[in-house]
Amino acid sequence: MKKSTQVLRHYSQPDAAMRQNMRTMHGHYLTHQAKFQAFNPDFDADFGTEWLAALDLADTTPDHSVRTGELQEDTAEVEDVMVQARRAAQTLFYYVGRAFPGNAGRMAAYGRNTYDAARDHHEKMRTLLASAFAAATRDHAALAAKGYPAAQLDELNTLAQELTATNTAQEMKKGTNTEDRDHYVTVQNHAYGYGQEVNAAAQQLFADDKATQKLFRLSGDGSGGSPDTAAPKPQPPHAG
Repeated sequence: MKKSTQVLRHYSQPDAAMRQNMRTMHGHYLTHQAKFQAFNPDFDADFGTEWLAALDLADTTPDHSVRTGELQEDTAEVEDVMVQARRAAQTLFYYVGRAFPGNAGRMAAYGRNTYDAARDHHEKMRTLLASAFAAATRDHAALAAKGYPAAQLDELNTLAQELTATNTAQEMKKGTNTEDRDHYVTVQNHAYGYGQEVNAAAQQLFADDKATQKLFRLSGDGSGGSPDTAAPKPQPPHAG
């Protein structure tokens, strides 16, 4: 299967700095818009409006690092459920041992033999809890006689469901993390692309006016070429 290529930034400065520089350049563009349009009809009022809209979108599109933070929070949530699951399983094993002393087969039915492998494995722990819940439901009278409360039985089922839900949510976010990151960078590049186009025109339009030309100079171009290299007309980013 062909490996997807990560979308790269067209600039090297921080995203927020790029957007602020683009807003400053946009203000200068509005001041000189008539000259730009006389030089190239594509630089009309709509160009400025679209550029500003692209900057607003770039400002409000969530950074992929936010998604990374969400993944970290989800991981912590899964681990919290795992801690509760281990505690619940160990408590159950204690009561099974009291209700069925010396009965290795009965203990195995509750997943005791697979516990060590499951204690740090989400899916195996979920399977263990589901099997343990079924066995404890069957043997509840014997377990209750030794002091195993009904609330503990309900907790087994709840933890199995919670572990499934939290782990599924985490895996789904992992699958969309790269897609979200690429969309974010595409939106940033789109906003920057307007500045690249204005910069390229300004090099010719203000060739004899270096002070004005400097107002449209790019900073932190990440394309590997000259900071004033012309770029193709920016295309709207595709939604995630």
